[in-house]
Amino acid sequence: MRKLLNVLICLSVLSAAVFATGNPDAAAKDTTIQLTLWHRWSGGHSDRLNEVVKAFEEKNPDIKITVVAKPGEYMPLLQSLVANLAAGNQPPDMFVGGYNLLNYITTELQPVELKDLAPSAAALAEVESRFNKSIYNTTNVNGKHVGMPFALSNIVMFVNMDIFKAAGLTEADIPTTWDEVMRVGKIIKSKTKKYPIAIQMPDTWPDFNLIYSAGGTIKTRDDKKVNFTNAGAIEALTMWQNLYKEGLVPIETDAEFESDFAAGNIAMRPTSCMKGAGYAAQANFDLRCVKFPSFTGKSNKLAAGGAAIISFTKDKTKRNAVWKFLDFAVSKESMNIFTKTGYLSVTNADVKKTPLQAAAYEQASNMIMWPNWPGGATGMEIERLYYNTRNTIILEGAPVAPSLKKLEEDCNKLL
Repeated sequence: MRKLLNVLICLSVLSAAVFATGNPDAAAKDTTIQLTLWHRWSGGHSDRLNEVVKAFEEKNPDIKITVVAKPGEYMPLLQSLVANLAAGNQPPDMFVGGYNLLNYITTELQPVELKDLAPSAAALAEVESRFNKSIYNTTNVNGKHVGMPFALSNIVMFVNMDIFKAAGLTEADIPTTWDEVMRVGKIIKSKTKKYPIAIQMPDTWPDFNLIYSAGGTIKTRDDKKVNFTNAGAIEALTMWQNLYKEGLVPIETDAEFESDFAAGNIAMRPTSCMKGAGYAAQANFDLRCVKFPSFTGKSNKLAAGGAAIISFTKDKTKRNAVWKFLDFAVSKESMNIFTKTGYLSVTNADVKKTPLQAAAYEQASNMIMWPNWPGGATGMEIERLYYNTRNTIILEGAPVAPSLKKLEEDCNKLL
């Protein structure tokens, strides 16, 4: 009886396969390699990534990529990955990780190095030759290239020229320094009753741009401790705080900043260049994009924003498929698709550019690696502590130097 039952079960499974495929041999012949890719984008950015994947699959019909969008910032995406692993699940084959999180990802999650994904040293060298060295090395963590640079941005300032004109200002009045932002901002507020400026807020990327451009740092020279009490860090956060003290920034969330700028209620929006396409689609005003303002007498140092495609797969067959996708992702065809978002090309390929991307490309020579917090997993707690302290400084008017001193002491105790 048991033998008969086993036979019936086997026949049932086989019948299901035949019903699904119409061919009892089809399941055995299906050699499609299934990959998963997690990312943080939404809207047009997600659509463009899906276009890249579709173009790749058309060229590689034996590889199917399931794309999982988890809209938000890079930190919540990483937290979702860590929670997934803690639940005992396998990591995605590919993961879009922010450049600022590579230290943690490398030390805690053991991603596969590019050299172990590439089929040969020659193939790896050919891909590397498409990049400027500084951009390729955004994923170099302690001598290990742990991901393929894919999305690249720097911080720019989008401008509503209609508000400037309503305030009696011209293109010549668009600020190039933070002192000028303060002066022009007061004119705009007085003449138009609209808010002059809103700097991106939901993560710490703008902070690093401001601090390093002011001549400061977030870490000691040996990268083992944090350093928030340097003059540049204090100057940067004092300037940002003063914008609020003068009433030049609306007291609202970053999502509300986005809506208000698109609706024509904010004159200047320092944020990622990758938002250009979205703003252009929404704005019913004369939209411009200019370089990020500098501190008087100092040259900007702009953190390279964006993310790399990182792999965690252990399967050799999947690794070959992952490499094929990475190779395509940094091809000219792929970059022509993905840079329609407003992101810059990570490679030297001659891709199509829009007027709203011009400022970002012009200031690309000022880009530096997006600084990572020291301490691996401890760095995630430092990120939280810093973010909270920064908000108390700029939103609640907490004293800058004492607040940063206490933050530095607390963080270094953790390290």
